Amino acid sequence: MKKSLAMGLATAMTMAAGTAAHAATFASAPIAPEQGLGGLTRAVAREFTGRAVFAQPWATVTLSHLDLYDRVPYVESRQFQIVSDPTWNRLVAGEIGHGLVAYDGAGDASLSGAGGAGPRRLKSPHGLAVDENDRVYVADTGNDRILVLQAHTEFEQITFTPLYAIDGLSAPYDVAYSDGGTPFDAGDDAIVVANTGRNEIVAYALEGNGARRTAALGALGSGDGEFAGPTAVAFGREAGANTGTVYVADAHNRRIAQVTLRGGALRWSGAAEAGADVVTSLDTDHWGNVYAAAPQQGLVRKFNRALQPVAELRGAVARPRSFRIPFTTVRDHRDGSVTRRGQASALSLDTWADDRGLALWNLGVSVEQLAITGGAAPSAQFVLTDPADVAIEVTNTATGQVVGRRALGTLDAGAHDATLSGLVSGGADAPNTIVRVTATARYAQGATATAQAALGAGGAGTAPAAAALLGHWPNPVRESAHIAFALPAGLSRAATLDVYDAQGRHVRALGTALSPGTHHVTWDGHDDAGASVRAGVYWYRLEAPGVRLGRRIVVVR
Repeated sequence: MKKSLAMGLATAMTMAAGTAAHAATFASAPIAPEQGLGGLTRAVAREFTGRAVFAQPWATVTLSHLDLYDRVPYVESRQFQIVSDPTWNRLVAGEIGHGLVAYDGAGDASLSGAGGAGPRRLKSPHGLAVDENDRVYVADTGNDRILVLQAHTEFEQITFTPLYAIDGLSAPYDVAYSDGGTPFDAGDDAIVVANTGRNEIVAYALEGNGARRTAALGALGSGDGEFAGPTAVAFGREAGANTGTVYVADAHNRRIAQVTLRGGALRWSGAAEAGADVVTSLDTDHWGNVYAAAPQQGLVRKFNRALQPVAELRGAVARPRSFRIPFTTVRDHRDGSVTRRGQASALSLDTWADDRGLALWNLGVSVEQLAITGGAAPSAQFVLTDPADVAIEVTNTATGQVVGRRALGTLDAGAHDATLSGLVSGGADAPNTIVRVTATARYAQGATATAQAALGAGGAGTAPAAAALLGHWPNPVRESAHIAFALPAGLSRAATLDVYDAQGRHVRALGTALSPGTHHVTWDGHDDAGASVRAGVYWYRLEAPGVRLGRRIVVVR
């Protein structure tokens, strides 16, 4: 007997609202832990339904609502996932715990073709966009149009009603929606279309149940204001609201263009190298970071708002076609407020295979490329993958004591250079000194990420005066933890580092013949038998002659 579709596949197609951020810019998460599903793949779909569900899905978007009350049920969360399938010419949608629906446009008389030719079914639908009012914008590529649908989510089901179509396009591959910087105020709403067949982007002002063309930019070429295969578009964001910046994936020029939409006009602002042959999806998160899915390179590349690369998701994806960050409409019925909030998670849509498909990623922050430079006037140089509250801490490894700390405030994603003046004595060659940079993600319940670097002669191999645990990161731990510690000279025997569970049972030996000096050890979250440990509280313990030091470490899954 096949497992229940209602409690299986639709569960896998929808992630839980309010996912907490973890200390990594891309942290894999199970898409339906209650069903034991790490992701939605072709093999999973066949197990649950006896059929493939998709031929080759292309894009995905989420309709997400969170309602807050001052009485039971207090909190209601609902999310519907919508996926386009250009091979089977349809959309597939579903909500957690309930069934799926397929929409192909058949039978919708309002979508009749010219000359009374009858309803036009979807034909090779690709890019998707949604707005805060549950309108779905479909790049109906084969019909040379953008189709606008109203999604209805009453009674735990989703249905679609066609509102209108924007015709006169040529093979549009993607569409992006903008709230104009004022969510829930329809007066400045707009969309931009990647009109791929004409190597241009086109802007439309949204007016009631229609759209008015306001501007176009592009022609075949590689210069400013020109495109050679625009395949994806996205609007910029700041604090959750859209800005006038438009990002355009310019495929054959291998670049991402930056265009400004202001006053109904489109103006070229510049471009940056995409580092990919074809980018099939662009999206921006709550803070305005840009995510580009590059299937031929097998990666998702992350940029800050200025299109400086800050991170990559590689290896865990094969040929990702879509990478999207859901936004939730939050209605607080206690005070009547309505807000729009970017989630601390994202969905990737990979090539449809037995081991690939829809996957969930938690978004947090990571501190990369930390280096100490500057000689007598040292500074810490590092890259943040996301906006974060950042602090610098300096530790003397000889004593294990923190000798200085400075809060840097909130920093944006990108490269930073922070002076260590007043924190470090002796310049960049100061012995027995470690600089630690700690970043706390701006997402709700944001966890911390840490990187550290030793100064001068205080690097690995230099023995401090006393044993000390120098901390671990990230915290909490999802995949692996980095543990730093120092051991003094003159040890009568080698020291050991071990992990124990909350009941004191030995879990993993991390070091059995540790020598004097400063060390960095990685625990991959597995026990001595190679099995992944369960979520919970653990302890790591450093033992040396006359010394036993321990710290608590929390593992989340």
